[in-house]
Amino acid sequence: MRTLESATWWKRLTAIVYDTLIVTGLLMIAGFAVLALNGVHAVPPNTLWYQIYLVAIVWAYFAISWWRVGKTVGARAWKLEVRDLAGNYPSLGRATVRAVLALLSIGLAGIGLLWCLIDREGQSAHDRLSGTQLLQEVK
Repeated sequence: MRTLESATWWKRLTAIVYDTLIVTGLLMIAGFAVLALNGVHAVPPNTLWYQIYLVAIVWAYFAISWWRVGKTVGARAWKLEVRDLAGNYPSLGRATVRAVLALLSIGLAGIGLLWCLIDREGQSAHDRLSGTQLLQEVK
């Protein structure tokens, strides 16, 4: 039986770094694919369909990973996983809410991530607000 506890701030941060590198690569591949299909003509960055396309890729990476297996590649490297408050993998809706809130909370100077340093259970702001928890396997 595995024992899980709230993930440390350091492990959260390192998983975010890993996932940022992966998402950057995915977005680069997605951009190159559009260039190839568009005859190597750049798409203006304010094009709505292109923005939706890129957001969908980021959403798919995070929300679907959390919903299907409870972890992203970055989280897997550090033995972290996302669970809802009942201990299950989050629903797709809850994972989507977590993804949106995580982007906002980390994007605001990391305030949402820093929240786990003062939270009594070590949870981030986006975990609290989405009804999820990021857990780490205890050795």
